Amino acid sequence: MSRLSTLVLFFLVITAQFTHANVTRDIFLAKISTDIMPKTYDLLVTVDEKKEVVAIKTRNNKKNKIKVYKTNVLDKPITLVKTLGITLISLKCSNFNKSTGCNIEIEYPYNVTYGKFRKFNCKLIKDDGEWKLSHGKKSFSHLHLKANKVVGLLVGIKKLIPKDED
Repeated sequence: MSRLSTLVLFFLVITAQFTHANVTRDIFLAKISTDIMPKTYDLLVTVDEKKEVVAIKTRNNKKNKIKVYKTNVLDKPITLVKTLGITLISLKCSNFNKSTGCNIEIEYPYNVTYGKFRKFNCKLIKDDGEWKLSHGKKSFSHLHLKANKVVGLLVGIKKLIPKDED
């Protein structure tokens, strides 16, 4: 074998190992919408070749801006919406396992005039080899934030409504 062939073969082996080690793909979990504004967000999970979670992502569908949250930060509250430096909506995973998922807690403002917040609980689960979100015993792929208005003025989010499809 010539020296050039040996170098090419060596390069191909190294490239194949590097490429294989970093194969990931994004899986759509849910669209997040609100009756306050037309902007929507997508919640995604990034998995490796073993279908194990390596990150959770949010995508602003209006600006196509993506935020990535690696697994090492999922046990702390992640700010999803911030206004004037104040966290309004946060997401936190508890008992996270990259192979089986986690319990998710979303904290949101029910009434900002009183500083009252509520929590919505759901789960990131792997069901028949596919990643999904579930609330109770039902999976969902759309999470709608219903506005809480007092005399026509927005004061918070009344409730989060999980739906199966649009």
